[in-house]
Amino acid sequence: MFEELNKKLEENRLGIGKYQRLGNKLNDYRKQLDGLETKRTELKQQFEKEENDYNNLSKKSLNNLLLELLNKKEKKEAKEYQEAVAVKLKLEEAEKQIANILLAIRNLEEERVSFAGCENTYRKLYEQKYKLMAENVPINSEKIKTAEEQIHSLSQNLTEIDEAVKAGNLVLNKIKDTEESLDDAHGWGTFDLLGGGLISDMMKYSHLDDAGCYISEVQSLLHQFHSELSDIKMDENINIQIDGFTKFADYFFDGLLADWMVQSKINSSISSVAELHSKVDSVLSKLKQLKSVTETSLQQAKLELENFVQNNA
Repeated sequence: MFEELNKKLEENRLGIGKYQRLGNKLNDYRKQLDGLETKRTELKQQFEKEENDYNNLSKKSLNNLLLELLNKKEKKEAKEYQEAVAVKLKLEEAEKQIANILLAIRNLEEERVSFAGCENTYRKLYEQKYKLMAENVPINSEKIKTAEEQIHSLSQNLTEIDEAVKAGNLVLNKIKDTEESLDDAHGWGTFDLLGGGLISDMMKYSHLDDAGCYISEVQSLLHQFHSELSDIKMDENINIQIDGFTKFADYFFDGLLADWMVQSKINSSISSVAELHSKVDSVLSKLKQLKSVTETSLQQAKLELENFVQNNA
């Protein structure tokens, strides 16, 4: 009797869930965007001063900046130049992330429009179904409605968990690329200390340049991961920590420049990426745990609804 009606209800219920999830992601992205725009304004003000002190700073690559940093013999001069380079790198990174987030927001807004009418359609269909049920089936329709909504909520959360796991795995893959580039640069740096000369310098800078590009990609993926995580209903017994995800690139560049002042080593950079790797691994582990708990709850909810219908029909 209700097969076709149930099908339409489910389609629109999924649409409502999608509309809500996209809205949550948009809110998270907008919060991130507000923070980045404030940060960009502050960095621009700092950079204008630094640009006056150091000509053409904005046009120089990471390789050139690191090389010039090594050539600053006087400690005070080197420290001031390090601070200027840090401002430049952070400003460029903020501008990249703002562009990425604006694109993500535009795409989410366009996708969300197609689900805007689902809630109104769903309510009309639900009224139609439960009017028919009250007339034709001796069963507690409100009990079924509550059970179906619980099942839908759990199913929706499973979808969000899967999307977050997918986003987290993308972050991990890019972190591994970064680690490889840093390890290669570290290896050539050791060779350089043993007298490797010009070739080792070129290889070291090349790998560091690659790592710098990967860091931008990692940061962009971390913003996406953060957005996916914000939409998940957490179990009170499963605590997921995501502090620092949206500011990782700043920590990385600060560590890289500080290390570079001491025999052009990159130990802090390697450590910061390894720490991030560990944090993302931990979050993914908690997500798998949450998925298992949610799947168990979903199976139980479906079984309870089935038993209720069978015993009361």
